[in-house]
Amino acid sequence: MYCKVCGENLKPDAKFCENCGTKVKKETDAIPKTDIKKSTEPVKPKVKLEETKTSKKQTITGVLASLVIIGLIFTATSSDTQKEANKQITVNKKITTSIPKEHREFLTKIGLKVPADDKIEFSDANSNLNYYRIPSQDGEQGVTTIFVGDNGAISKVNVSHNNQKCMRTFDLVENGKVLGTYSDKLAEHKLADAKAEQEAKAREAQQAAETAEREAKAREFANYLGCTPEEYKEHFGPMLSAGFERGRLESWYNDSSSTSINTYGKRTQYVLHLVGRGKNGNRVYVNVYEYSDKPGKYQFQVMNTSHE
Repeated sequence: MYCKVCGENLKPDAKFCENCGTKVKKETDAIPKTDIKKSTEPVKPKVKLEETKTSKKQTITGVLASLVIIGLIFTATSSDTQKEANKQITVNKKITTSIPKEHREFLTKIGLKVPADDKIEFSDANSNLNYYRIPSQDGEQGVTTIFVGDNGAISKVNVSHNNQKCMRTFDLVENGKVLGTYSDKLAEHKLADAKAEQEAKAREAQQAAETAEREAKAREFANYLGCTPEEYKEHFGPMLSAGFERGRLESWYNDSSSTSINTYGKRTQYVLHLVGRGKNGNRVYVNVYEYSDKPGKYQFQVMNTSHE
């Protein structure tokens, strides 16, 4: 330690300088106690605290902003979903209304029954009445469908028949034009149904007669050729037609024709021997061959003779 006035080297415990007599002040005496206490405490980083507070504020602000954005997105999505749901409900919603007075009068005028409870239900996105149905009524009037045009007037009326045998419907109104009253059109409808039923029965009878005729011919030809009706229908009938065409037979001698069935291992040979008269008047011999592994693939042998 040195004297601050003259620079003399002082003793450790000196209170005055031996050279100039200046009072020696220790460094600990120059520092106030309050300062000493403050100096012993660790210095807190004020800047860091301020930065931390600012960082926390920014984080909180960012979180709040994110929540607000998420809330807006959720609200918009929920709103769109709700709109779509409301739209779907509107489309599928059944609207109940009364049959318009002018419709009721018109339907009654053309002879249709309209129920006392004239409430009708329909589904339409724009709540427009495009068509509606009247359920079956007592008697012969079945389900009635009424189609409505853009002008609100009836454009078409279609009626079914309660009779279970009747499978068709008929129109009373088409393109806004009345085709006839219900009673008149019903009579025409019944007449047409009866006629159609008669025609169907006639066709069935004709088909049955044709089938019976084919069966009779098959039995007759099978008897001539010496085979069964089943063999004739499956093999020799088609072979007979092919033989006539290929051999150019004008007539067939039943008493001179025959069939034969030969087996070669798993292969069966069908042979039709035909004898008939050709266009030139001469006798013609035709042999037709068919094999079970090649059905319908016919082979022919044709021989013309000069004698009768």
